[in-house]
Amino acid sequence: MASISKDPGGKRRILFIAPDGKRKTIRLGKLSQRAAEAIKFRVEQLVAAQLTGHAIDADTSRWLAERPDPLVDKLARVGLIPERKPKAVVTLGTFLADYVKSRIDVSQATKEVWSQVTRNLIDHFGADRGLPSITEGGAEDFKLFLIKEPLASTTVHKRLGFARQFFRMARKHKLIETNPFDDVSSKAVNQQDRQRFVTPEEIEKVLVVCNPTWQMIVALCRYGGLRCPSEVLSLRWDGVDWATDRVVVHSPKTA
Repeated sequence: MASISKDPGGKRRILFIAPDGKRKTIRLGKLSQRAAEAIKFRVEQLVAAQLTGHAIDADTSRWLAERPDPLVDKLARVGLIPERKPKAVVTLGTFLADYVKSRIDVSQATKEVWSQVTRNLIDHFGADRGLPSITEGGAEDFKLFLIKEPLASTTVHKRLGFARQFFRMARKHKLIETNPFDDVSSKAVNQQDRQRFVTPEEIEKVLVVCNPTWQMIVALCRYGGLRCPSEVLSLRWDGVDWATDRVVVHSPKTA
């Protein structure tokens, strides 16, 4: 049997007799009695498995797999389990590339929008940066990086949302323990004073300095009213009706 001892400051430790007859201690730090009781139960399960020579039960194995490294290290130091092998650190560049490639459920236009955020993340943190090393403070610094670009408040708001989405998936795959972007946000402000009517004369001056590809993009946006990049990049040749001079425009955003 194991017991729980309470130290000053709300700190707790678990005392137990190991299979070799020695009295051992696991210091848990500041922890609630309920949480300490849950760990104590698992310690007793691990000791019983060693005494009887049986394998650890499936439920305890799952519990161990979900525990953070510091607690697992403490259990290993007192001989209850083998030392956990360090996980291979996934880099930011590799994770982002694999995540975008895996999302076969989104359009190419969406991936094009994501590419702007992934480029920002790599520019700021570096492609070789390990995911677990990106902290909440680093996420806040990334927000300032976007603001300094400079980008509109709506754009900063959206890109932080995408970054939060990326790292949420990393946490679900247990590549990181927490999402550093969970509490990082930026208010989107609709700046009416930045809105103005762009005249055909102004657009013609823009078209003069554009290459053929950008001439088509600008013309479709200004004269066709297409959203960019989603609707522009979704255009296909089979959507052009030459007989009626019409073009079918698919809208991924409102699909």
